[in-house]
Amino acid sequence: MVHDDLPQLAFELRELILAEQCAPLFRAELRGRLREQLSIAIGRDPRRAARLVALRPRLPGLAVGLACGLVLAMYCTNHDMGGDPNGTRGDGHYRPVLARGDGHMLYLMARSTALDGDWVFDNDLARFGDPWHEPRTKTGRKSIVHPIGPALVWTPLIWIAEGAAVVANVFGADTPLHGYTLWHQRFVFLSSVVFGCGAVLLGRKLANKTIGGAWCSSYAAIAVLLGTSLTYYATYMPSYGHAMDAFACAAFLAYWAHTVGRCDRRRWVALGVLLGVAALIRVQEVAMGVVVATEIGASIYTGRTRSELARWLVGGVLVLAVALVVFIPQLIEWHLVFGSITGLPQGPRFTRFEAPMIPELLFSARNGWFSTTPLAYAGTVGLFCLPKRSRLIATGLLAVVASQVYLNSTILDWWASASFGQRRLCSVTLPLVVGLAALFWRFGNLATRARIPRSVAHGLAVVGLAPFVVWNLRSVSALSGGKSAAAELVPTCCNNVPLPLREIARWFYDRIGNPFEFPANAVFSIEHGVPLARWDITVGNYPLVPSLADIRDDQQMVRVHGVWPVGSPSLGPYLLGTWSNPVHSDRWFRYAMSRDAVVLLPNLMPYSQRIKIWMSAERSRNVSVSWNGDHVRSVVLDARWTPVQFDVQNPSLHTNELEIISVSPASSGSRARRDGIAVADVEIELR
Repeated sequence: MVHDDLPQLAFELRELILAEQCAPLFRAELRGRLREQLSIAIGRDPRRAARLVALRPRLPGLAVGLACGLVLAMYCTNHDMGGDPNGTRGDGHYRPVLARGDGHMLYLMARSTALDGDWVFDNDLARFGDPWHEPRTKTGRKSIVHPIGPALVWTPLIWIAEGAAVVANVFGADTPLHGYTLWHQRFVFLSSVVFGCGAVLLGRKLANKTIGGAWCSSYAAIAVLLGTSLTYYATYMPSYGHAMDAFACAAFLAYWAHTVGRCDRRRWVALGVLLGVAALIRVQEVAMGVVVATEIGASIYTGRTRSELARWLVGGVLVLAVALVVFIPQLIEWHLVFGSITGLPQGPRFTRFEAPMIPELLFSARNGWFSTTPLAYAGTVGLFCLPKRSRLIATGLLAVVASQVYLNSTILDWWASASFGQRRLCSVTLPLVVGLAALFWRFGNLATRARIPRSVAHGLAVVGLAPFVVWNLRSVSALSGGKSAAAELVPTCCNNVPLPLREIARWFYDRIGNPFEFPANAVFSIEHGVPLARWDITVGNYPLVPSLADIRDDQQMVRVHGVWPVGSPSLGPYLLGTWSNPVHSDRWFRYAMSRDAVVLLPNLMPYSQRIKIWMSAERSRNVSVSWNGDHVRSVVLDARWTPVQFDVQNPSLHTNELEIISVSPASSGSRARRDGIAVADVEIELR
């Protein structure tokens, strides 16, 4: 009897036959079944059977190809000319062409490398714009703090574009040859499309190896390409190096996973080269080497002989040594521009390894990874769902995700400034593809056991993915033409929800908050006794945020101060207890009208601070001030504004509670002014 869906059976059997984990006898049996079904079908209609069997396996690849085509089309429709398409470039004004912000700086590094043949950026900044007024380093040169890797990758592309411009000018094109033109950048940044698509294709290939099933890996590749931050940085912000970073990390991880178990010199050298290239593009990607450490740890766990363990340890050292050799161009650039190869160009306090902000980086509405990119949440969970045969690869990829989350959470601006989602985590694109593919694989197994038809299962998969992909594409499209991504805290509900669904979304949001912020929102709710949605609208704002210039200079850093204006209408969500509406006389303030009134005070800086609260009372009042439940000051207030000051040594990060306790509670109504405690600004300065 012929199978009802011959092409699908043929495809499934072929996939199983090719799977390395199948036992030889089982593969022989599968080959027999495949030959039998094909011979019966060919006897009925040889041409139809051949066409169907040839086409069906190609459909997943065609779907991924269409997704890549969409990314290319989005890139080609991006016409970001900085709001001045006709202005002359190279006259000293900052007029971005596709490259803006960090991308402008990265491109200037590449232009200087390719066309000037040096790493002296003074002339580039003077000619094409220095929007941030870069300081001079101790070498006397203007600084650009970004890594040199993207410049090295783009340099040959600039050479090709420049050569093409020279040829075109012979025929009257009149393209300027200074390198900062739409032609040069359009050609160079096309690489971001290639890198973004290449990263997900490498993930798809690895998912096929570790899981099997072309549709699982294809759905995952499409979802990550169109439903994460990668979409934006491959299309409308291609001058940033995040798509390139995604590909470099994917290449290293893919090669590691495909060669797991090998302990030969060729493998170690190749891994070292790939790791070094990734580190050139973003220095922190050296932490991708954790997968090698994971594999060595597994070899120790399995109880290998001493000689075998020695070979593995030597291999790990060789990977690091080769990566360091490949990294030498970055060391040279640091030495020439900054005069040192040991310090971070951004300053010693830019990264605080002792003070990670992991809950915020993952779950805050301010560019949190999981809250703004739910597919990343699903992909990370999916890494726990890989088959047992791929346990070592799953462990390595989980270690990569954990290390990247930790490292990015230690950066001062963990929200990545103006960013579409958590852009720095484009580095873990490949693990996300593999994790999502594992979820689809588990879902497929459940569908098979439940006897759900394959067409229905495919429909459910598409319906499950579509909202996240459409939401992401809609958000990306809103930023076309050079519009900047969000840099501040923007609550996730509900202005961006389509109008017909907005009230429904608001109903759920008011009760459970953003479900993709769980469990951080639940912990915050329990800790401070607030609704679940309070996390979404409060976590990510800070009264004290130093600038990049402050971070570079320790002496300037200690002069940084911030203000938390209790009287501001926007500060209502940070106040617990009973408070009056904002009041203004000589300054804005509020009345604390309950015995225990609390100000939630977010903290970004893990350094000693001085806190000063301005308070008054129309009649004499005894007031006690506590910091996270610990008494710090007692004061008698009168009608004058009184600064209540205390020092906090190494305050905890995240959110602190500043509690103002009155001897007797305020009355309601007209007596609030007489009985309440007036609280104005809370000032914070580093010590």
